[in-house]
Amino acid sequence: MDKRQNNLSKLEGVIVRSAKTGSIQQEVDRVIAAGTREHPLHLLDLDDVVRKHLIWLRRMPRVVPFYAVKCNDDPAILATLAALGTGFDCASEAEIRTILALGVTPERIIFAHPIKSVEALAFAKSHGIRRMTFDNECELEKVAREYPEAELVLRIRHDSDRVLIALGKKFGCDAHGNGLRMLARAKELGVAVVGVSFHVGCGSLDADCFYDAIASARTVFDYAWQELGVRLRLLDVGGGFPGDNDKPIDEYAQAVSRGLKEFFPVEADDVYILGEPGRFYVGSAVTLLTTVQGKKEVRDECGRVRQMMYYINDGVFGTLFDWLSLRAINDLKRAVPLVRRERALEPTYPTTVWGPTCDSTDIVCEDVDFPEHQIGDYIVFENLGAYGMPFATNFNGFPKPTVEVYVKELTWNMLHSIADKDWRQKTLTFLENLLETGH
Repeated sequence: MDKRQNNLSKLEGVIVRSAKTGSIQQEVDRVIAAGTREHPLHLLDLDDVVRKHLIWLRRMPRVVPFYAVKCNDDPAILATLAALGTGFDCASEAEIRTILALGVTPERIIFAHPIKSVEALAFAKSHGIRRMTFDNECELEKVAREYPEAELVLRIRHDSDRVLIALGKKFGCDAHGNGLRMLARAKELGVAVVGVSFHVGCGSLDADCFYDAIASARTVFDYAWQELGVRLRLLDVGGGFPGDNDKPIDEYAQAVSRGLKEFFPVEADDVYILGEPGRFYVGSAVTLLTTVQGKKEVRDECGRVRQMMYYINDGVFGTLFDWLSLRAINDLKRAVPLVRRERALEPTYPTTVWGPTCDSTDIVCEDVDFPEHQIGDYIVFENLGAYGMPFATNFNGFPKPTVEVYVKELTWNMLHSIADKDWRQKTLTFLENLLETGH
């Protein structure tokens, strides 16, 4: 048994298997029927992760996915993606160690943090991790000194105008100014710059920004060849792709494909294209089940309910943290709890949901219309796979959710059968089988 299969086998104890016709919704029903839980629960749907991978392969066949480990580093997710043959975007020595332990080879890792410690560079060098990003001259000179054999990727700045979290203030250089000067400086230092990367921001709402960023990267490629005689051979389109179950990737994939076709046509360029999706792969993979531990009814002078307040066992200091950022963007939905189908026809009340801590900022959502619930009832949230668990704390002593992994037998058997050398063809064949069987 190779290391990849061994890591999958270690997960057997946390897998919740279902019948061939089962669904994640049936797992939610099972948990609720079992009675109230003291602590919150994450149901992690590996079928959803595999489904997202297959969508990526179909929508953007030229872009090799390098999963952003920081988005959700659950062992089941990482082992699944390692088996499927994805690459990995790692930002630290610890993340690289985790991915190498899965049997992933160095060429399937990009050290995508533009600023790296000397110790992390030494670790990358000792393990043959050569691809890494940079965006300033100090970093360039540090890498030239500590790891001159590295293959550097210049990160340029290209911010989306509408984005959940902007990254350009912290990372990325001007493509037409400092970026071009650093290419010349790298040549003087004898360090290989092999490509260009960008990141439009986390949770971009503007698909066309990918097209514009690819156009900007093309100018860097042309300058490197025409002015310096350096042929760049890698383009990294970063992340920022949507991942919720009601936000398809199609518009973004079309913008990327249009940009690649116009500025990096297959017939003219031998350029390796990669992306760093995180939220896309795991955003919709986690359903959070919380329970009502307290309730308060706010009534007017006539005794009518003006506001329902529920106090649940997870909140913004736990795995609902990411929703704090989402609330700042009107186009992105807040952490609105799911109205379960059996309560769809019940009357609703203006509702505020609070997290369990003593902090008054621990507000999950405010003034949403929601059916009345009782102490001990479950409140369910979808699309909690991205950044929820990595950002979670144990503030006030409240525990993070337990994670239960759900996967269908067919999917689990497929993951065990795939060999790294033919992962792409096998997963595409699996997709056709899924379509035929209605899986």
